[in-house]
Amino acid sequence: MSRLRVVVATDRIGSLDSLAAGTALARGFADHAAVAVVPVAAGGRDLAMAVAALLGEEAQLERHRWSVQTSELALFGQQDADPDSAGFGRWIAATLGEARTVVLDLTGLGAADGGAGLLEEARTALAGREVIGIVDTDDLELPATGINSGHAKRAYAAGADIADVLAADARLRAWAESLGEGLATRPGGGAAGGVALAVLGLDGRIATGQHYCHDLASLGQTIAASDLVVTGTTSIGALERGGPVVAQVAAWAGEALRPCLAFTTGDALSRRELRTFGIEAAYSLEPEPSAEELTALAARVASGWAGGAAADA
Repeated sequence: MSRLRVVVATDRIGSLDSLAAGTALARGFADHAAVAVVPVAAGGRDLAMAVAALLGEEAQLERHRWSVQTSELALFGQQDADPDSAGFGRWIAATLGEARTVVLDLTGLGAADGGAGLLEEARTALAGREVIGIVDTDDLELPATGINSGHAKRAYAAGADIADVLAADARLRAWAESLGEGLATRPGGGAAGGVALAVLGLDGRIATGQHYCHDLASLGQTIAASDLVVTGTTSIGALERGGPVVAQVAAWAGEALRPCLAFTTGDALSRRELRTFGIEAAYSLEPEPSAEELTALAARVASGWAGGAAADA
């Protein structure tokens, strides 16, 4: 009789962050399966906690800032509505140690300076290191300039005059091209108010938080070796499909031809609706579930799946 192999890669569920929710779910499956927990997050403080857990470190969480630092890797993120990214750059330059890989979580920034302030303050500190910019999923293909750029969309949404939009676009294009040929229209350069241009100008790369966790944890190999993928989130709707983490985990499970289950709070969609985006079934809890409640529900679900695996064996 083969033992069920389960990988748990969940988003935050209520007040439980990815690691806490994943650990609670894993406890429920543990009597019936071999379980691997892989924390995953799209950005913000949750990303810092997920990366810290994957590295076996502690995240440094301040009110508006978060970071993780080891001898090899440093992650910095900041919640900031300032249109100038210089403050973010100053913090990085003053804090960065010897890590060769620097991950800049841009998902909380409100800057609109094309990353000029960040480069002015931190270019020297970041030079010669691998730089990775974390952006929102919707920004991953967004260019810095042009009619479909991040700058244009924000300006038009704010009701800006078309002449002002075109003039600002021309200035941003000149800045982008000064950083490197083709950067004005490269996908991702328009993310985070164009601050992603600073990452591209340093020969860095752009990624989403969930893809970065995937790569850091070699999650693709873990999913390929599993029989079942378990994920979760606070809510699953027809439009947002559970958010970027759940949507991506379901996609990875689908690519590996593994069934994917989801745990959520409130009402879940029908199985027919869930299957349109790769989720076999969703199991619901009351709002703000405790870890114990999550474990209890997972145990009930696990007994059914383990019985099916035993029958297949």
